[in-house]
Amino acid sequence: MNLNLTTRETTGRAGVKANLSLILVPLILSLVGAVSPAFAADESQTLDGHLAWAEVTRLSTPVSGVVTQIPVQPGQQVKQGAVLLRLDRKPLADRMAAAVAIRSGLVRAAAEAKRDAERTQQLYDRTVASESERQEALIKQEQAEASLNEARARADLRQWELGSSTLTAPYPARILSVDTAVGETVSSELNAPVLLRIARSDEMLAVANASADVASHLSLGQKMNVLVGQASAQTKVEAKVQAKVEGRLVGIVSEPQSNQDEVMNYRLEVMIKPEQGWIAGLPAKIELSD
Repeated sequence: MNLNLTTRETTGRAGVKANLSLILVPLILSLVGAVSPAFAADESQTLDGHLAWAEVTRLSTPVSGVVTQIPVQPGQQVKQGAVLLRLDRKPLADRMAAAVAIRSGLVRAAAEAKRDAERTQQLYDRTVASESERQEALIKQEQAEASLNEARARADLRQWELGSSTLTAPYPARILSVDTAVGETVSSELNAPVLLRIARSDEMLAVANASADVASHLSLGQKMNVLVGQASAQTKVEAKVQAKVEGRLVGIVSEPQSNQDEVMNYRLEVMIKPEQGWIAGLPAKIELSD
């Protein structure tokens, strides 16, 4: 009798434990999965990288001359259209004045040739002038018009050369370097030298390397978050993040390989709007998921 009772109690306790196991085990597993990195679907993966200048441009002048003014210096930010460099305008202005004078004289010559051709045509219609005289007048008229058109084109070219003696910023820019000096002669006949290097001041790139597997899941134009850090003495990202900005993936660049057996890597380029004080080289992280 006591044995049966004990057996029932043991069986009952075992049943309760089994029921508790059925309830607790899934609950524990779900909690472990919620905090485990292997199952943390909402945890963002990041790539270590840095900031870089966007649209670096090497500027020169298409005309030769002597540098007379450089109103900018490296590190300065300028607006679009700001003057960056000037050449001596006097030789170019003199050449333009000469071209304009020649054009003005040929305008009168062309007008006179046209009137002479019209008079000859009238005489020809009255059978006073011969066919050869009429043809000669027409040829002179055509020659005068051709000379005038050439003079107009030359004057326009001289006007363009004069305007090109002033170098201006093609976009809101940051001056990266000035590679000339006042008084230096610039010769653009064969290979125009680089006078200034600039980059966009209203845009920057966050750059990081990624594997082929990561790059294959990305697409141009995709929105990505960028964490910009503060550079420490070792130029590493500190724990404190300076800013988090949203950017747009604009480049998935294949990095060159030294040999065929080397693993292919890709450089990701994310365009962002920089904040005050940001320069190329600052450490940054690119988030691969929200």
